[in-house]
Amino acid sequence: MNAHSVEPHYTEIRQGGEVQIYESIMRDQSGAPTTGLLSAVSYLKDNRLLPRGFEKSTADPSIAVIGTAAQDADFTGAGDRVRYDVEVGSAPGPFQIDAELRFQVISFRWAENLRPYNSEETRRFVGYYESMASSSSEVLASARATTR
Repeated sequence: MNAHSVEPHYTEIRQGGEVQIYESIMRDQSGAPTTGLLSAVSYLKDNRLLPRGFEKSTADPSIAVIGTAAQDADFTGAGDRVRYDVEVGSAPGPFQIDAELRFQVISFRWAENLRPYNSEETRRFVGYYESMASSSSEVLASARATTR
């Protein structure tokens, strides 16, 4: 994963490398993603899960959904629907599908963008993140389905 890349908001997942990430990403003056609070000028993407009852069409610009999620008709204050279209070829079914909604306090981008800074604090933080990254998220919801 690249700390400067942005995973788009998906309405459909078709490949193994695609994953729906609900997040806000700031952009700098040139339009590039940034984690620098002082260099951020606006949001590049903001598809954080919406509170129940939130109306995208009437939201104030300061709290608006930003990016392709703004045009996603089923990304609403009631949730989101993502379609998975996976090519299985001639493999026989049935197939078991597992999905998890995970929460992570510090994203990869934020931790990685601290790495270049040579200070005791950033080295300590990045070291802590590396030691805990594999267990730094929590499952909020999960679902399992079997299909043919």
